[in-house]
Amino acid sequence: MSAQLWALAVVGVIVLAAAGLEALRARRARRLVMESTSPTGRSRHLPMNGEEPYILYFTGDSCTVCRTHQEPALARLGDVRIDKVDAVNERVLADQFHVYTLPTTVVMAADGNALHVNYGYAPAPKLERQLADARGAGIRSAATA
Repeated sequence: MSAQLWALAVVGVIVLAAAGLEALRARRARRLVMESTSPTGRSRHLPMNGEEPYILYFTGDSCTVCRTHQEPALARLGDVRIDKVDAVNERVLADQFHVYTLPTTVVMAADGNALHVNYGYAPAPKLERQLADARGAGIRSAATA
């Protein structure tokens, strides 16, 4: 093999390794967020909302993807409560959800339980499915109460 092919192979392996490590980090962060809720299922630092699930939207002033992609996707959701959080100014809350990537969206159940965490851009159809799941979880928990 020529030196160029070897170099390309090495770069490819490095890129794949970096992608794999990022996937592991994101999976671990999601698991930690789900474990950071109290035994009652309610997040330790967030007020209860009422009856409807809502979205925590972590953003920042310099986040271009937030403005060009995530905010239009959130606008397509219709009548859903979206709590916009500046991840720099609200570092304690961002740390609670292991926010190291912007945008990050967290679909919260009405009882304050984090159900879905999306690191990076989350399209509107994905968020709609997650909100539907959150509404279904609320119906199931009310039926068991």
